[in-house]
Parts: sequence; C-alpha cells; structure tokens
Amino acid sequence: MIQVEDILISVEDRYARNMLGGSKTVELRRRALRISPGTRIWVYTKLPKGKVELVAVVDKIESDFPANLWARYGTNVAISLGEFESYFANVRIGYAIIFRDVIPVSPGVELDTLRRAYSAFNPPQFFKRLAKDSPELALLRQSDGRRQDKIG
Repeated sequence: MIQVEDILISVEDRYARNMLGGSKTVELRRRALRISPGTRIWVYTKLPKGKVELVAVVDKIESDFPANLWARYGTNVAISLGEFESYFANVRIGYAIIFRDVIPVSPGVELDTLRRAYSAFNPPQFFKRLAKDSPELALLRQSDGRRQDKIG
C-alpha cells in the first residue's frame, strides 16, 4: 500500500485564486520537493490573507529544462512568459507539479487558528512535510468535512 503524504506550501494570493479557478493546474518550483504522486498539497495563501484555502492532489512531477516545461505547461501555470523566465533565471532544471484535483478548504484555516493549534507554526518558505500525528494536519483535515471523501 502506498503511503499518502501531506505537505504544506505557501503561495501568493493570485496563484491560490488561479488554482481555485482552474487556470493554474501546474505549480512550478526551482528545486525538487521529493514528493510522490498522490501527495496532498495543502496551500497556504501568504499574508495579508494568511490562510490555508485549498488542497491539491499531485498527479505527477516532472523535471526538465525550463524552456521544455514552458512548452508543455505554459498555458497551465497562470503566469506570463516574462514572469516564467524571471523565476527560472539561472536555473538549469525546473520542476512542474501537476495537480489531479484542486479542492477548496471552506471557509479556510486562518494563520491565527493554526498558531493556536500549534504555537510554533510558521508558514513554510519552500514546503513543510506534515506528520500524520501533527496538530496542523489534524486541524486542516477537520476544517471541511465535505472534502474528506474527495481527497486522493
């Protein structure tokens, strides 16, 4: 049996909105996350919003030259070519995380709520693995009962 993993990433508000709206189905990264298909990615929208408002399931991860990633996924990343080139400047290999599902966490889990559950909580700079018994994951999983049967 494959062990499903949960991680938390931070993104800007516009990227979270694009994920929820369906125009962003691929998350780009300059470094490998070392995760597997089926991983649940909880998405924290950076301040001033400051909350987890969606979860996505990883379909696959690809690594390639940035130009090749743009050719394959440029229409699914919700940024311009200029933003893409700036993001991948001086990077030889880039990473594309392709989502199978994007599900809203309604009404979302606020930063203050996460810190009450786990006083040492800080939004990740890159990403954070969430242990199966972590208070953050427990809070996220209970945040929207309607979602539980939909998550990979």
